[in-house]
Amino acid sequence: MNLFKQKIAGFMIRNKFKKHSFKNQSFASVINNATIFLILMPGDENDFQYALNVLEHFQHNKKDFFILTNDFRVSTLPFKYRAKAISYGIKDINKIDLPSKKFISILEKKEFDVVIDLNRKEELFCIYVACAVNAMVSIGFTKNLADKIYNLQIANNETNPKLSYENLLSCLKML
Repeated sequence: MNLFKQKIAGFMIRNKFKKHSFKNQSFASVINNATIFLILMPGDENDFQYALNVLEHFQHNKKDFFILTNDFRVSTLPFKYRAKAISYGIKDINKIDLPSKKFISILEKKEFDVVIDLNRKEELFCIYVACAVNAMVSIGFTKNLADKIYNLQIANNETNPKLSYENLLSCLKML
């Protein structure tokens, strides 16, 4: 049943965002001039801990950002980031494990310049959010559907999550 829901959700994403296109732009200037970032935290517990380094990077560079994560994970965030958390729970997920219309409308009210999906594996909920918020730049790891969603992709050939997030941070620092 779960595989069936994933197939339907993948089809819905491809169909809804098939006309999604990217503008030619300088990533460095967009990211340096961006005022609000949306960071989609990974669902995997091990990845979640290493992804906190990305939050540290943005905090250190005095960037304004929001963190999207499961409601039960907000309490695992360091205290200084909890006020920046946008949480989602069971009521925010529809029958095929995509964001509910109500949840998407809440996100669309905020304007994000850059979306960064920190999921190394395909997480359809986050993929849908990354495209639905309509940011100027969306960044994510290379995975299924990434070509349609992210205009800046980070190669993910590592099995070690620590190295994957260090590579992502290196790419962000170069911009």
